[in-house]
Amino acid sequence: HLADLQDAASVGRRAAEKALHQLGAGPVPTRKIPVVFDPYMAGALLGTLIGCMRGSAVERRSSYLLDSMGKPIASSLLTVVDDPTLTRRSGSRACDSEGVTSRRTPLIQEGVLQTWLLGTYSARKLGLLPTGHGSGESVASLLVQQGEHSVEELIASIDYGLFVESMMGFGFNAVTGDFSRGAAGRLIENGKLTRAVSEVTLSANFTDLFARIDGLGNDAPRDRAVQSPSMRVAEMTLAGS
Repeated sequence: HLADLQDAASVGRRAAEKALHQLGAGPVPTRKIPVVFDPYMAGALLGTLIGCMRGSAVERRSSYLLDSMGKPIASSLLTVVDDPTLTRRSGSRACDSEGVTSRRTPLIQEGVLQTWLLGTYSARKLGLLPTGHGSGESVASLLVQQGEHSVEELIASIDYGLFVESMMGFGFNAVTGDFSRGAAGRLIENGKLTRAVSEVTLSANFTDLFARIDGLGNDAPRDRAVQSPSMRVAEMTLAGS
């Protein structure tokens, strides 16, 4: 709905702020650091994780989550629900592409994997029932339970770390869970955002990355298919200068 979109002025202001924040950007020394992902980058990480929960990936044994059903795959802070029944959302639908009725589906509950995303084909191959995610096994509106802290409070607890505002490339192995991507953002020093950072790479195994989530913000945007707040990860490897 047009009325639900952000106004042009706020979109332009945010774009200008992000551009200004990257003036003079450069690498920082290689080390292990805490990392805070802004809502959009946190949503990108979760989207990659959800891809490993597709029934087709499980049936082909091409997901690192193969033996994880009913087990913790993330920090107990993380609860994720797919809800296609919400009104006025771009992903809302009465049924999936195969005619299966859509319904609210908990995917991760306090860090524990609850279900695969199943179309009729993968459900039959796995001896399970379809979950209403269609032949493409796609989510509709992914909702991450927010935390109690602002992003400023997440940052304030860090002596030296990185606030990630963009990522580039796609370095992810779905079979092993190994993750490595170029990143840019701002350095965190003594709980404050300081200079711009670019030309660095962040890496971790997804098992460790999601287990090390130790803070979630209260700033999830409502205009995205993946509505995630800012996310703080206690430790990742940063490769820089």
